[in-house]
Amino acid sequence: MNVKETRGEILDQLNRLLTISHDAEEGYQEAAKNAKGSELQSLFTKQAQQRGEFGTELDREIRALGGEPDGGTSVAADLHRAWINLKSVFSSNDDKATVEECQRGDKEALDTYNNVLQETDLAASTRELLLRQKQAIDTAHSSMARLAMTV
Repeated sequence: MNVKETRGEILDQLNRLLTISHDAEEGYQEAAKNAKGSELQSLFTKQAQQRGEFGTELDREIRALGGEPDGGTSVAADLHRAWINLKSVFSSNDDKATVEECQRGDKEALDTYNNVLQETDLAASTRELLLRQKQAIDTAHSSMARLAMTV
């Protein structure tokens, strides 16, 4: 395991998570706009708000460590990123496909959080923040998996 220890490496990893939070927030907002039922709209809106809060927390943490937060979402050239396929899913107007895409996005986010937590030498307070966020994403991922079976 190649542990990232320098301030710059740590800030890069936190900015990576910040970008994922922005991607997820926008993805869930788009999902809420396109969901057919009010329950799904509410669930997606709640997830978007939570990811927005995660972004704010990560922004604050990056600044506290003396870094400059990245401002946006991932660029279109990064097709492997979690939420990039949502627009094509929405065009199908299929709630099940939307839920499955949100589940996939959450899985990608979890993988990234796990990698950052395993490969980065973080201060205890930063580690606690990331673990709390990861737990919430894991809960959302599980909810999306259950929902995908019933939609």
